[in-house]
Amino acid sequence: MVSFNDTPMLNLVTSENQSLNVPEFPSHNGPQRLVAAATKQPRTREKVRLEPGHSPLDWAKLCSSGKDLRGVAQLNKYTLEDLREHRTPEDAWTAIQGKVYNITPYLKFHPGGVKDLMRCAGRDGTKLFMATHSWVNTDYLLDKCLVGFLVPSKD
Repeated sequence: MVSFNDTPMLNLVTSENQSLNVPEFPSHNGPQRLVAAATKQPRTREKVRLEPGHSPLDWAKLCSSGKDLRGVAQLNKYTLEDLREHRTPEDAWTAIQGKVYNITPYLKFHPGGVKDLMRCAGRDGTKLFMATHSWVNTDYLLDKCLVGFLVPSKD
């Protein structure tokens, strides 16, 4: 155990100009600082400037406009092979938690930018989505983009 005499001290001056020696906390080589230094820090987010007219409110307005954002006549069942056919910015689909979405209309509204969202285009994006957006309600956000449901391959 470290004695009080071995603890690094800070010299603080009060508003009455009194000098106080207080223990440094967390201490320079203390467990709090060591744990913090060893903890993996999250990847810093790059800010993406959205084009004018592509804010979250603009997305909500578009969703309630009645415009077809699905691009299909009816909901259907899709396999991973079907998804792979839709992996370009002009035609981007992804599956999240078993639901398949046409994310093409949403690309320019995504706060992380088109490039970031294209990482899950043409494939099941559930794992990536849950790692970065687990708090987001996709059923609400992408409801108007739902094209169907992910099913096992027809092998």
